[in-house]
Amino acid sequence: MQLYPAIDIRNGKVVRLTQGRFDQETVYGEDPVRTALQFRERGVQHLHVVDLDGAREGVPVNRFLIREIVKAFRGFVQVGGGVRSKDIASFYYDAGVSRLILGTAAIKDPVFLGSMIEQHPDLFYVGIDVKDESLAVNGWLDLDTQDPLEVMVRMSELGVRGFVYTDIHRDGLLSGPNFARYETLRRTVRVPVIASGGVRDISDIARLREIGVDGAIVGKAIYTGEMDLTEALRLLGIAAGGSRSAP
Repeated sequence: MQLYPAIDIRNGKVVRLTQGRFDQETVYGEDPVRTALQFRERGVQHLHVVDLDGAREGVPVNRFLIREIVKAFRGFVQVGGGVRSKDIASFYYDAGVSRLILGTAAIKDPVFLGSMIEQHPDLFYVGIDVKDESLAVNGWLDLDTQDPLEVMVRMSELGVRGFVYTDIHRDGLLSGPNFARYETLRRTVRVPVIASGGVRDISDIARLREIGVDGAIVGKAIYTGEMDLTEALRLLGIAAGGSRSAP
C-alpha cells in the first residue's frame, strides 16, 4: 500500500477544499514546488497532484507549474484535473508524470478513454468521484446518472488498470473513510483502488491496508498535523528516497 500526500493547486497555491466546494477553500502554501520538496525531504515517494482550476475549467491551467513539481520531486507523481485531450496527456507524459487520472473525459467519452488506454495502457487510472452515491463530473459541479460501481467494473473489463475513488462528502472533514464501501470495492473490482476522502490518522491507514486498498490519498490531515506523516510512512514500510515505478 502506498501513501499519496495531496497537493491540490488553485490559483497557483496549495489549497484544500471542503467536500469539493470551491467556496470553502483553505490555503496551506504559496509555493506548490516547495511543498513537494518538503514532502520529499520527509521521505515521501509518491505524490497526488490535482489542478483544481483545470478540473473546473476543463483545461490544465496549472500544467507548467505541475511540470516543475515533477522535475523537482524526482519521484512518483500522479496528476489529475483537466486531462481531457490527447495533447494534454502527451504534455504530461513528456513532462515525466508517472500516472494520469482521467475523470470527466473518461466518464463521458468511452471512445476517448479507450484510445488513451490503447496508447499508454499503464499510464492511466480513472478518478471515480462520488457525491450522494452518484458520479460527480466537471470539477464535481454536476452529477452523472451512471452507477459508480457498475462504471468501475465495466471500465476494468475494458482495460483500465486502476481507480482513485473519492468520497466527496468526506473530503476535507477528517471524518474517516467509508470503510464499508472500500470493502465492497475490493470484493467487486479486480484492479487497484486508491482511497481518497476523509482519511484522518494512522488508524485509518491501517484499516484501509487491512481491507486491501492499494493506496490512500491524504491532504488535510497532513497539513493540519492530525496525521503524523513520519509514522504513517513507517507503518507502511516506506523508506526515504523516490521512485517513478508504479506502486
